Amino acid sequence: MRNELERVDPQQTEMTRLKSETEALIRASIAPNTLKAYRHALAGIQTYLSDRSLEISDGTLAAYITDLYGQGRAPSSISIVVAAVRWQLRNENKNYDLPITTRTLAGIRREGKNRGRGQVTGLDWQQTERVCAFAESENTIAGLRDSAMIRLMSDCLLRVSEVVAVDVSDFEKQALIVRASKTDQEGTATALYVTSETRNTIERYQERTGITSGALFRRIRRGDHIQSERLTDFSVRRIIQKRATAAGVEGFIAGHSLSVGSAVALAQAGASVVEMQIAGRWKSSEMPAHYAKSELAERGAIAKYKEKQQ
Repeated sequence: MRNELERVDPQQTEMTRLKSETEALIRASIAPNTLKAYRHALAGIQTYLSDRSLEISDGTLAAYITDLYGQGRAPSSISIVVAAVRWQLRNENKNYDLPITTRTLAGIRREGKNRGRGQVTGLDWQQTERVCAFAESENTIAGLRDSAMIRLMSDCLLRVSEVVAVDVSDFEKQALIVRASKTDQEGTATALYVTSETRNTIERYQERTGITSGALFRRIRRGDHIQSERLTDFSVRRIIQKRATAAGVEGFIAGHSLSVGSAVALAQAGASVVEMQIAGRWKSSEMPAHYAKSELAERGAIAKYKEKQQ
């Protein structure tokens, strides 16, 4: 036994430990849901490569996503595959430019732009108010919780992963402090304004449930019994869909319907694309401009100048 221990290379043991710690930090560099999607995508590629080469090359990846497109996959899901491979190659200090794949993906996006479920239906401020009014009319803890949560997501353009992480201690005066988000992996805290109506609803929810610390939005058992566990991402999406349907809102309702709707409402109120970008904490102006393209068109140069002369 002693001889076996003596043969262990201390330097190799240290390298193994460092590699494990490095891999853990790399995993922590992206959101858990993104990491899960990347792992799923990479597993699919390995299955595809099982009868071919073990290496992922630019040409092989282009062939793979072409095959996925032929199976009817939407461009959005195929884009995740490419992003997963780039992420892996970047972590391995390998070339991740992938020019052939990039051109193939561009063609897939152009040819398959009508695939999938289409653009999400945004819940603007008026629709959000109606959804919350219907929820509160139940006169239940669940209805009050859902109203408070939906109002907060609308005010702060919160993502599902952000709202489930909200604690009672995250509020300071008229602001919600978001500690970390999908677009802020380093965890630099951001203060987001919360309207008085939302603050009042949250206070009523806390008074009724007795929640004074820890998770704000929690599971509720049958009989309107509040639990200690946080809501999950899945639960939040389901609640938004359920409440929107009950209020008569039609369309493709998803977890980010509230941030999309708020972006549209901001555009309608006269906000600039930059102001929408800052409010939603998007890395670029592309997404808010896309969501509010109709509203922005009505404020464009032709609408402002040519229309006045006719």
